[in-house]
Amino acid sequence: MQKKEPLPVGKKKKRRPRRENWTRPPLSAERRAAEEEWRRSRAAPNRPPLPQKRLIATLFGLALVTLTAFLMFLLPGRSLVNDLRSRGISVVAEVTAASKNKYGDAGNVKVRFDGPDGTVETELHDWGGKRPEGLRAGAAVPVTYDPREPTRVLTTRWVEDPPTATLPMLVTAVLTPLLLSGAVFLVVRRRRLLKAGEQADPTA
Repeated sequence: MQKKEPLPVGKKKKRRPRRENWTRPPLSAERRAAEEEWRRSRAAPNRPPLPQKRLIATLFGLALVTLTAFLMFLLPGRSLVNDLRSRGISVVAEVTAASKNKYGDAGNVKVRFDGPDGTVETELHDWGGKRPEGLRAGAAVPVTYDPREPTRVLTTRWVEDPPTATLPMLVTAVLTPLLLSGAVFLVVRRRRLLKAGEQADPTA
């Protein structure tokens, strides 16, 4: 039998740690963040894009704006018609000016008529963002005004039979539910994607 050579004094034989007893050293916060980002980047191509909160808030805001515009077109016109029907005075007015807007529709229409305290010169009120067509300077037109505030005046024809709806009212009435439904759809989609992501990655 061969004798083992004695180890040099002062030197000890290093023992390799057993693999089953080895534990991974704790990771730093930066390392954990990097690994988490790496896992998300690998899973991102398989997941649909997540709707952003800014887009959802924008859609809700636009829906609120169009709803407000619709009410501004609808309510003042109806209130004016009701007031003129209950206490309005009908006279014949002279059209002093009738302009066109940039779309070629009737713009501001200025009229002059005899009021309770003398001659009144004012503009015809719009109804739902629209003014009567076909009026020209120098023409005579029957109007109905509010004796408490003579500048509140409409053509008598519109007092008796106002337009059912105008183009601005229709546009805002269509856009409001579309924008609102789009925002709600994105909210639901975002929640589903977030829930699916939490189930797929329990460590997130």
